[in-house]
This record gives sequence, structure tokens and C-alpha cells, in this order.
Amino acid sequence: MRTAIIVGALGLIVFSHGADSDDQRTPQTHTVSIVDMRFQPEMLTVATGDTVVWVNNDLVPHTATSEARGFDSKTIGADKSWSYTVRGKGNIAYLCTFHPTMKATLRVK
Repeated sequence: MRTAIIVGALGLIVFSHGADSDDQRTPQTHTVSIVDMRFQPEMLTVATGDTVVWVNNDLVPHTATSEARGFDSKTIGADKSWSYTVRGKGNIAYLCTFHPTMKATLRVK
């Protein structure tokens, strides 16, 4: 009887540990390059808690502004960058307010 209780307890510990490790994944940092009047990549898959860094490699200023107004970089000058830590889940469409044809999407899982 005592052995069965110990084995059962160990099984519970292993299960609990596995659940905790999924919840405690290390946040990642992703880079979006702004070059040739485009966001590259145009579709980026990230997880909640990850950080996205936009690096402006163009000669003119740009913004990274979510269409739902969830984030707004304001002006990102040439050779400058801006970062945002992702919150929530779903698709986040964003654009450059100076050049509205520049569009991209963050897919948050």
C-alpha cells in the first residue's frame, strides 16, 4: 500500500512539472527589417511575451503602428530601432503611418 502511494505521488509531480515548463518558456526576440519601403518579413509568427524589434534600414523615417492602435512606434528614424513586447493573441495588422501601403502582420500564438 505504501508503495502505491509513493508511485502515485511521483506521477503527479512529473505531470505538474511538465505543465509548468510549458508556461515558463523563455521569451524570444524577433527582428523586422524595414528596407526598400517594406517590412521584412511581412508575416511574423511570435508568442505572447516575445519582443519584436523593428530596425529601420531605409533612408527615410517610418513607423510601426498597429491598425487597432495596440502599439505605435512613433517615428523610427534611419538607422534607428524600436521594440514592442507582444501582449494577447491573434493577428495584429500594422502599417507605416507615413507610407500606408507598407503593411505587415504579427501572428501571435
